[in-house]
Amino acid sequence: MPKVATKLTDTEIKKAKPTEKEFTLWDGDGLFLRIKPSGKKIWHLAYAAPVSKKRSKMSLGFYPHLTLAQARALRDEYLSLLANGIDPQSHNEQKANALKDAAEHTLQTVAKQWLEEKVKTSGISEDHAKDIWRSLEKNIFPGLGHLPIKEIRPKLLKQHLDPIEQRGVLETLRRIISRLNEIFRWAATEELIEFNPADNLGHRFSKPKKQNMPALPPNELPRFMIALSNASIRLETRLLIEWQLLTWVRPGEAVRARWGDIDVKNKFWNIPPEFMKMKRPHKVPLSKEVLRILEKMQPISGHREWVFPSIKAPLNHMHEQTANAAIIRMGFGGELVAHGMRSLARTAAEESGKFRTEVLEAALAHSKKDEIIASYNRAEYLVERAELMQWWSDYGQAQKYKFMVA
Repeated sequence: MPKVATKLTDTEIKKAKPTEKEFTLWDGDGLFLRIKPSGKKIWHLAYAAPVSKKRSKMSLGFYPHLTLAQARALRDEYLSLLANGIDPQSHNEQKANALKDAAEHTLQTVAKQWLEEKVKTSGISEDHAKDIWRSLEKNIFPGLGHLPIKEIRPKLLKQHLDPIEQRGVLETLRRIISRLNEIFRWAATEELIEFNPADNLGHRFSKPKKQNMPALPPNELPRFMIALSNASIRLETRLLIEWQLLTWVRPGEAVRARWGDIDVKNKFWNIPPEFMKMKRPHKVPLSKEVLRILEKMQPISGHREWVFPSIKAPLNHMHEQTANAAIIRMGFGGELVAHGMRSLARTAAEESGKFRTEVLEAALAHSKKDEIIASYNRAEYLVERAELMQWWSDYGQAQKYKFMVA
């Protein structure tokens, strides 16, 4: 690096004309300007690397886009880094990587990756995944989605979630906090963050009061059955509601009935574990009335995968809220939800005194603490559960007949 007696001036740089060979104008302290035969003028900085002491150089930018004053300021900044043992080229690479990381790993992009993996590994349905994403789009992404996930701190989350608590939708808030915890834990395992900012966040908000889902008492079953028979709803929707009522399954399990899982000969519906809440296979004995539902659906969907196909997208199954929407249109809003039909059936069977508690729990696919015992019990109770399912079908028909002749 030659010693420079005088500093460069803008006039000198402007007058410098290209020649057949590249040449250099030095400004001092490692800063120099290379003039190419093409006429391009490029600023460079020559320096000794902090550790190896090897001579190195780096490009700073083109003149006149980078002026003489700006090039000198940049040189001084880099000389300051070198004085502290920092290689300016490594420093720039780290800054570029940090900016790229911030752009690629916002809360929304990370949440998308988390949800995609959750769908693959936990077997949640597409409808459930869409519900999760809609909830995040509505409650989280507008204020936090664009932020790099590394920059999100507990206080920021608390401030963002306070208005949700103030609206009084505490159950929604609980689910959002749960999902945020999952997202941040996933990000930590991917080494995108060092700690989970949502950890213990739930303790800083009011807890929702546990409420039972609306369910009719057994003596109201006839009124519901008559309303269902006379309701202005599609045949497929009516049959779906009957299917769920008679099989004791959850709404999400009911709509995922597949023809391939139905064993008509042995009168069983074999639900695979990925469709069950507890991720265990469940076998449902089919009563005569349930088999009649299948007979009615056969010409409608027998050539497709799902017993209850979506009206708008026949290759998919019905949405699990379809039954709830129909029940509201029937005038039972606030009195009954689709999930509450399980409670209605269980209460009627309990009050009959004909069935053991273990049989009723097995029919509802409720889990037991000991998985081995639970698996043994489900197999042992199949005969009793077949009797239970037929009793429940007969009970519903009998109650409906009494109501009609009364």
